[in-house]
Amino acid sequence: MGLPAFDANWREKQRIKPRICVLEVRDRLKPDGEPIARLFVQRQENYRRDDRDGQMYEASIRLSYQTIEPKHSLRSRISGSFEGSYSRGFREGEASVSLIGGALFLDPAELRGQRIGTYLMNEIVVWAQQWPEAKVRPIKLLSGQAEEENRDRRNRFYERFGLVFAYSDPEHREGMSKSMPVKKLTPVTSWEVNIRERYPREYLAELLYERERMVMEASQRDTAIKNLSATLEDARNHPVRWAARRLWWRLQPILLQGAMLLAFAGLVWASLRSK
Repeated sequence: MGLPAFDANWREKQRIKPRICVLEVRDRLKPDGEPIARLFVQRQENYRRDDRDGQMYEASIRLSYQTIEPKHSLRSRISGSFEGSYSRGFREGEASVSLIGGALFLDPAELRGQRIGTYLMNEIVVWAQQWPEAKVRPIKLLSGQAEEENRDRRNRFYERFGLVFAYSDPEHREGMSKSMPVKKLTPVTSWEVNIRERYPREYLAELLYERERMVMEASQRDTAIKNLSATLEDARNHPVRWAARRLWWRLQPILLQGAMLLAFAGLVWASLRSK
């Protein structure tokens, strides 16, 4: 039996990701480079069904994230969450979905624009697509959320998922998303270029393997250093003997080769005499 938090689960006939995963984030301009950040992401899904007919009438998802910092790091951990919810409503066709992102407040300065928010919001959108006919509740953009330098980035963040806004000012500082069904939302997978999902069991196994390899290499280097130190100590204490030994090691192949040539010559001479 596995660990529920680490293993993939099933929702009806659909396989869903583990409750906890690790994100390896690389620079979007250097996707083949080393990770610039790692985050824990915890997925919490809740569903409530009507006892009378078994129909889903309420559901929610919450993705909580937290950066993973090295021990004794001077950087503070950054955390937050993205959320979504579904409600069937009391009348036919009243089902609605709420998408709550956190694009503006997600990243520390050095991680902004690295598609972490895109990954999290995309997970919420994919989850909401269980109810394609449900209406997306309006998302309100406020001027206080958008400074001049990141306003366009905020708007583009939501618009890429298919949301259409009616802006109340020419600068697009404030606006409200228009009514639309969930099926018109567009998943965004650009995060796959520089973000890699890692399941904890696999990720920890790799870290342990890497640690064991490094310990073995360090042990081999320590042995080599000790041998070199012993050789240097012997050279300092017995320089003549050390020099003679070094000379012998260098001359030994030559002397051995000469001895073999002499032996071969002797065999040839003995063969010629016998004739």
